[in-house]
Amino acid sequence: MNKENDFYCRSIDHTDKTRSVSTRKRGAVTIRPNYTSHYDDEAWEVAVTLAGVKKDQVRVSIENEILNIEASRGLSVPREWEPLGHYPEEIFYQLKLDVGPEVAPEKISAVQKDGILILRLPLRETSKPKVILVR
Repeated sequence: MNKENDFYCRSIDHTDKTRSVSTRKRGAVTIRPNYTSHYDDEAWEVAVTLAGVKKDQVRVSIENEILNIEASRGLSVPREWEPLGHYPEEIFYQLKLDVGPEVAPEKISAVQKDGILILRLPLRETSKPKVILVR
């Protein structure tokens, strides 16, 4: 990311204090994960918090300018343990982001490390800001 020109850079924290939770199936919940995004003249970068989710449990797709992130995590305690409260057997994460026509879908990349999914969404050449030299 080019940080030389802060005019085109912005960073947004999308921490959801209310956390939308809905039931997906008995013993499971669906949560909209927290994420942050950063935009500059080259790309969007989105970091999504998916604690406890393995790479093979994450699915990222884009269709009609909507980026869809789905992930799941099962309860990882031995069956012989008795929980002291109610815990869902499985947690589903779902996040949909409208990325607009300026993103080049064929160039999107994703990396997951330490419970954070980092997506880089490069902009199309025609969407990048052009600097006009004033003489």
